[in-house]
Amino acid sequence: MVGKSDCGECGGKGTRTLIIDRVRGVFSKCSRCGFWEWEWTYGDSLDYLEYLAKRYGITYKQLIEAIEGS
Repeated sequence: MVGKSDCGECGGKGTRTLIIDRVRGVFSKCSRCGFWEWEWTYGDSLDYLEYLAKRYGITYKQLIEAIEGS
């Protein structure tokens, strides 16, 4: 899991993290309410990964390395 963001479902501050799945791509999950959603999969635009990196307070490079290392 990488990064932290606020949850729009329950209002939790810094409770959402990105989960990297080597087959399916990138998901986000809230540790407070359990809400999760698919964020990105292989074949989607790489530009969206830049947005996710900013939203979750990590660098684009860190996100790419996490995906490649999964």
